[in-house]
Amino acid sequence: MSQLGMINEIWLVSPLLILTAGAVAVLLIDVFLQRAWPGGLFTGFVLVAAMYTSNYLFLGEKFLPGQRIFHNLLYADRLSAFALGLFLCASIFVVLLAHEKLKQEKVEAAGEYYSLLLMTTIGAIIFASAGELITMFLGLETMSMALYCLCGSALTVRASSESALKYFLLGSFSSAFMLYGIALLYGLTGTTLIPELAAKLAGMDSTVLYIAIGLVLIGFLFKISAVPFHFWAPDVYQGAPTTITAYMATVIKASAVIALLRFIWGAVPGQAASWTGAMWTLAVITMTVGNLIALRQRSVKRMLAYSSIAHAGYMMVAMQVDPVLQGGGAAILYYLVAYTAMSLGAFAVVLVVASANPGEPDADEITRFNALAQSRPFLAATMALFMLGLAGIPPGMAGLLGKFYIFSSAVQAGFVGLAIIGVLNSAISAYYYLRVIVAMYFIEPQGDEVVEKPELGVGIAGILALCSIGVVALGVFPSALHDSARVTVQSFVNPTSLEITVEQMKAQPRPEFNLSLP
Repeated sequence: MSQLGMINEIWLVSPLLILTAGAVAVLLIDVFLQRAWPGGLFTGFVLVAAMYTSNYLFLGEKFLPGQRIFHNLLYADRLSAFALGLFLCASIFVVLLAHEKLKQEKVEAAGEYYSLLLMTTIGAIIFASAGELITMFLGLETMSMALYCLCGSALTVRASSESALKYFLLGSFSSAFMLYGIALLYGLTGTTLIPELAAKLAGMDSTVLYIAIGLVLIGFLFKISAVPFHFWAPDVYQGAPTTITAYMATVIKASAVIALLRFIWGAVPGQAASWTGAMWTLAVITMTVGNLIALRQRSVKRMLAYSSIAHAGYMMVAMQVDPVLQGGGAAILYYLVAYTAMSLGAFAVVLVVASANPGEPDADEITRFNALAQSRPFLAATMALFMLGLAGIPPGMAGLLGKFYIFSSAVQAGFVGLAIIGVLNSAISAYYYLRVIVAMYFIEPQGDEVVEKPELGVGIAGILALCSIGVVALGVFPSALHDSARVTVQSFVNPTSLEITVEQMKAQPRPEFNLSLP
């Protein structure tokens, strides 16, 4: 490798280097300073610097189709750029949430918290950008190990420690399944490089191969909390600090989804027939179980945990269709962005409401949202928008269009029944989302009950405003993100083709907004 080539590769991973230096710096400053210091602001600065660098690389067209660096260990393509932008943006929002509410979350070691958050983000980026399965596994473990600690960072809260232990034990089992599957794939092909796997597995028909694919998929499905690997999600989401719950529902889930797309579309596309049937069944069960159990939840955090399970099922619908010709890839990437904006906003509101009663086990129960429109109209209005978006009801147009793109791609692929099941599940979910809106606007305090007025800081208000704007903007102007997502998917699935511009993609047919089924 030439010196110029090495410098170029180091430049392409400069966002990761910035995050690594920031994580080490936070730890060292916290140890040697031995007094209170603005660790949250410093961490936010590190994330913004990494975000600026990644945007500079993207605008400079440094992320090329199919580009792999460091002896093919990492992808530096448009999908990696997409993951970088989404993860860093969501992480910045989470840091802003933590900066204002960390003490109410009972997290005492702020320096360790922020350093671990940066380490988890590093792992998530490597997990989603890996060009080789062992590197992907190392990214998964880097992300998971730091995340286990973050789930238990509220040391004085018993539920936090329990969630960390449960997540650690179950996560270790799922990682073991995944690693064994990778070992079997290596034994069959002699390689763990994703493109080479696709070439060597082409035409191969072996029981061991199907077992290997199934074992690897178990690791991915655990991370996206798909049924039947979802049992950890409700308890961990409820017990962990709310800022970490928001992080897990957005960054961790998005990282697992993108890594899963790289595996099924990059490593084993020729074996689609072996996993499509199972994915169809799991998508139906995941949507249905998540929505039905969410109906009975009194805790809003737990309700959103089961909701995230259902949304994983929606995304699994589009994983079974052609990523380019039938729009499955663009639908998933669009949905990831919309879901991230809506979930971050929803968890931010839950954090504000729960922080009014810190330490109480029922701090996030739905009764705490009663008459919120009277005490905090802005909080209630934004929460209503996020709930409507997650339900796919206007004016939450981002959620509605996200589901439309997914179900439309399924219909184009001939999975009409699966699309109908998805629409029915979406209708079921409207009940528990609308229940929160009813509590905020239509349930009055009873007797001498005092309407609490949660403390709303400037930072959280800004996050809610930006998430609300994002939800509305993605619904009003969906084509910009959707067209860019189509280019991103095309450049990964077919990197040998000429670079396709957004203008060329616009000329290709795109699903129209028509709810009628053929």
